[in-house]
Amino acid sequence: MIELLFPILLGEAVLGGGGRTFAVGSVTLRMLLFAAALIASFVGMATSSRKRDGLALANFLVLAFFISLLPGLLVDASRGTPPDVIWAGLQPLLFWLTTPFFALALQNGKEVQRATTIIIIGSVAIAAVTSFLMIGLYFGFVGFGSLYVWSEQTEELFFRGSTNFFYKGHFFVGIGLIFCVILRPKWWKTMAAALILSLALSLTRGFYVAVAISILLSLLSQRRPIFILIAVGCGLAATWFYGEFIFDILLDPSRIESSNTRTYDTDYFLVTFDYQTVLMGEGFGSLLNGRANIENSYIWVFWRFGIIGIIFMMAPLVICARYHAQVPRTNEYRPLADAYFFGVVMLYIVTAINPFVNNSIGLIFLFCALFCLRRLSRLVAAPPPPIGLIA
Repeated sequence: MIELLFPILLGEAVLGGGGRTFAVGSVTLRMLLFAAALIASFVGMATSSRKRDGLALANFLVLAFFISLLPGLLVDASRGTPPDVIWAGLQPLLFWLTTPFFALALQNGKEVQRATTIIIIGSVAIAAVTSFLMIGLYFGFVGFGSLYVWSEQTEELFFRGSTNFFYKGHFFVGIGLIFCVILRPKWWKTMAAALILSLALSLTRGFYVAVAISILLSLLSQRRPIFILIAVGCGLAATWFYGEFIFDILLDPSRIESSNTRTYDTDYFLVTFDYQTVLMGEGFGSLLNGRANIENSYIWVFWRFGIIGIIFMMAPLVICARYHAQVPRTNEYRPLADAYFFGVVMLYIVTAINPFVNNSIGLIFLFCALFCLRRLSRLVAAPPPPIGLIA
């Protein structure tokens, strides 16, 4: 059951963006897959014949997840926060309960290879579709009205004028680009060009910076030619110094308000938080700058759950770094380890401007990367025959 369900769940995450792309009314495919993954986890843990490597770590993370919620929930209980408000805040975080499913699914190198293939092919598919739609909007052979109505219903597209939009699935477009640059599968230059085009058309400065930094770090790790590093560094500098003028003023003046909102949220947090916020958080019942959700997930977690929430949030990055370090630079599995680890780095960078690591799309990739890195570190200790990439 797990062997069949895992590629479906991961494929839906890659293609389905934030989770409402494939939905019938209020019921989404991701909800159904979430429930199926929980059932499969219980069945897998109850079946003695199932390999269980990594399950102890997964169960520890689930326990730590509940512990990290306690301070904020106690604050909510003391303040009489309505249950529906608490439930609305908890829902995106419940994917932490699927951690054992990923541990059970990624028990061998073949599953790591399959996950890698799904991510690369799925990201290229999303890049092709989004590029086609944006080019179609620009030249008029895609109707803006019908696409806008659909986006209003699903909340998956965020339009920048009538010809550009950001799709939540662009997260995996960025991950796919990192994978292509590091792994260099067959036709990787063509695929990378398609991924770059989609990201470029989305006009999402934060993704430019997150992907560029991750690729730069991966090139440093792999000791690639210095001129590549210089080119990426210049691109980052140009984005940093001229991004506000090019993106906000010339292309979409309305984005100045979006940038200012992020600044106001940060200023509000820095002025308002006190020792109780640090120790216990403010729970789900307290608004931050008048908003229940903000784009900076680090501030959101700190505000809700205090210091214990931030520690828990950063723990997977530390664990991934540990597993990544266990794969020697000269080992055949090192490129795969680099791809997943620097994908996680990109996730944690972009989380500062958009809520991914506390949402299903980011969590699914995080769990996949964590247990792929664990598996690769174990393969180094007892290597089987080499696993391939895309043929």
